[in-house]
Amino acid sequence: MTDYTDPSQSSLRLSNADRDAAVASLSRAHADGRITTDELSERTASARTAVTRGDLAPLFHDLPDTVHHDPSAAPAGFAAPPASGVPYAAAAPRETYTRARPLGGAAGVTVVAITPILALVIFLGIGFLVPGGFSWSWVIWLAVPVVAIIVYGPGGRTGYNRD
Repeated sequence: MTDYTDPSQSSLRLSNADRDAAVASLSRAHADGRITTDELSERTASARTAVTRGDLAPLFHDLPDTVHHDPSAAPAGFAAPPASGVPYAAAAPRETYTRARPLGGAAGVTVVAITPILALVIFLGIGFLVPGGFSWSWVIWLAVPVVAIIVYGPGGRTGYNRD
């Protein structure tokens, strides 16, 4: 995080990249538990409308500047980077979260998004056009979760994986 409280630079105008960097710094502070979700949303809204670096100063006045931290000092619970020539990824397994990969890619996502609309059209069409259609046309709604299971089910493993 850049020192936004530096008075010598408070009149400098911000670029979109500066605002994005400020929002990213606020998100890191939220992830570290330094600010609450409500504070994050308030500060993020203010950061997105800031014009000068001085406008960002109040958003960071109570947060520590993490630019000058010691990279070899790891937080509690995390392994420090190995001193040997072993790559960090090979030194210790890490836990990651993976999302489901849709079976049909973007087309599969589109099919899942369109399925409820098609189910509604078929439900109403059968209900109004076929005598006694509403008594059994509710079964069409079962297509919505079935299509989602078909598209997202076999796409890949999801959840927390240990590398």
